[in-house]
Amino acid sequence: MIKIAVVDDDELVCKEIVRLISKFNVCYDFDFRPEYYCSCEEAYNSIVNGCNYDLIFLDIEFPEMNGTEFGKMLRTKMKNYDTQIIFISSIKDYAMELFKIRPIEFLLKPIAEETLRSCMLTYMTHFENSNGFLEYTLENIKHRIRIREVLYLESNRKKTELHTRSSTFSVYGKAVDIIGDNKNNFVCISRGGYVNIQHIIEATTKEVLLTDNSKLHISRGCQDAVRDRLSEI
Repeated sequence: MIKIAVVDDDELVCKEIVRLISKFNVCYDFDFRPEYYCSCEEAYNSIVNGCNYDLIFLDIEFPEMNGTEFGKMLRTKMKNYDTQIIFISSIKDYAMELFKIRPIEFLLKPIAEETLRSCMLTYMTHFENSNGFLEYTLENIKHRIRIREVLYLESNRKKTELHTRSSTFSVYGKAVDIIGDNKNNFVCISRGGYVNIQHIIEATTKEVLLTDNSKLHISRGCQDAVRDRLSEI
């Protein structure tokens, strides 16, 4: 089950997006559970009171708390980087303002059915990737950890340090081998250093800022590749 919130002050827009999402359930055999709110305050209070969403379609222009304010509160105040956001707006010029909120998509109104369909398929790919696993061996026992729990990996000779949301530990093997087929989820910032793209909230030429407030240096040889990789998202 994937819980979805649609937040827009135009109830007709909300109902149309909910209708289309429900239609995709039938076409693609998904289990989307959409509901809607007509203000950011209403959606925010619902989340504060324990209602969790996997995905939020979020309008930007509201009379009071706007969508970017809501998105920033979700990320910085509530430390919620798991809920994915798709911004919707009739105005194009928000790209730089939205980077720290890390939306997975930005849709211009009016939203065509085909555009929304393509967006939902992209989200499902993202959802499946972030819910995948990295495998490693610790004390001769094989373990798995969800990709979304991993902040970054650092290789040092024969060992790799895994930095996760809750702990840091060393395992035998190279970071690139532990990442394996999940390389699209990571970006190389140094020799043996790989960062989970999902946890990058800010990037300059020389460093990245992660969701746990870690700042990691980008080596000179990786700077162009990091810039190009982050420009794709």
